[in-house]
Amino acid sequence: MSRPACARASCTLEAKADAWVFWLGAAVAFNKVGFQEVEYASHYRQFAEPFLIEGNAENNRYFVHEAQQNHIYGVNNALLELTGDALTLLSKIAFTTTASYYFRFGVMRRLRMIDSSFKSFQDIVPPDRTVPLSQEESDRACRDLNAIYIDLLGLLDNYAWVAVYQLGSSETQSANPHSIGLFKSAFSADPRLRPAANAMKPFATWEKDVKTRRNPAAHRMPLYVPSAALTPDDVAQVERFEASISEALRAHEFEKLDDLRQGRQRVGTLVPKFLHDPGEPVIDIYPTIPEDIGQAVKIGRAMQTFLSESDAPAGILD
Repeated sequence: MSRPACARASCTLEAKADAWVFWLGAAVAFNKVGFQEVEYASHYRQFAEPFLIEGNAENNRYFVHEAQQNHIYGVNNALLELTGDALTLLSKIAFTTTASYYFRFGVMRRLRMIDSSFKSFQDIVPPDRTVPLSQEESDRACRDLNAIYIDLLGLLDNYAWVAVYQLGSSETQSANPHSIGLFKSAFSADPRLRPAANAMKPFATWEKDVKTRRNPAAHRMPLYVPSAALTPDDVAQVERFEASISEALRAHEFEKLDDLRQGRQRVGTLVPKFLHDPGEPVIDIYPTIPEDIGQAVKIGRAMQTFLSESDAPAGILD
């Protein structure tokens, strides 16, 4: 695809930037199929919707789980491709020293950690799991969940700093660090960064929602996956197990303890939800988590396209 050019040498700086935004959007379109892979709606339409039967909850649950699992596969694949493409940029782009620092030790590390945490999480809590989580599994799932969102939000900031130190003006580079971000005005005010800022606009609502409802950073509540949901009958059964465990301890019948504790652990049903602030509604694990990672992948794809063509803004905006 040829690079867009201004019709007259006198065209404005803003018009040149807009021309490059159009080119960026066209360049990103090559990954349209990949983008569909990270959207749950496309998997739902393909793997669930045609097979749903009114009134048949078991059948419908099966095919919804199929759609959720295929969505996970799509996000895993897209994240892996983005990480591989990020690695190739290190040899393709003449990064400034500081931009390289943020890309190597920020973007690259976070992509790998998101991938690792998400795979660990989905191994513990697949879409079709109903067996309650053990204490160890619950702790691991909560650890992975918080790591995903901490690194996801950190990834967005790392991309912003790479762009600032690769293409931004000296004024932007010396701005208050808290004013820099893909969705902040200091970033979009820089003419050399405006094409990237404009490409971020479709994600603004999503970014605000994530930061408001799923951000486990300091001074906020950590994310939490309940190990099981209990009915009144389940609660009564747990109490019976607790009484039996206490009785076995008093009688020194220690050989009974493992079976009793395992029986207590199996009571209830895992409900695929997670919590943030106790005063807020619970959140569906699927498709929320892979959908959030998918949005970050799309942002990463747009930013890496922007950076890979970093000679384009220099030529067009000069």
